[in-house]
Amino acid sequence: MDPNELEAYETARVHVLLTEVRRLITGTIAPHAAFDPEDKRVRHIAAQLNSVESTLDLIA
Repeated sequence: MDPNELEAYETARVHVLLTEVRRLITGTIAPHAAFDPEDKRVRHIAAQLNSVESTLDLIA
């Protein structure tokens, strides 16, 4: 395969994953965190997903 095609495919996949992570954060985790801001589990999940989002954003 052509390296340019591979890079284009990788970038496209990362964009899809980034969109999914952002939707999970804004559509599920953020409302849950707002409902129960003291929930340690939800805070941990939010922190981890924010880290994943940042990493994917750098790759994209």
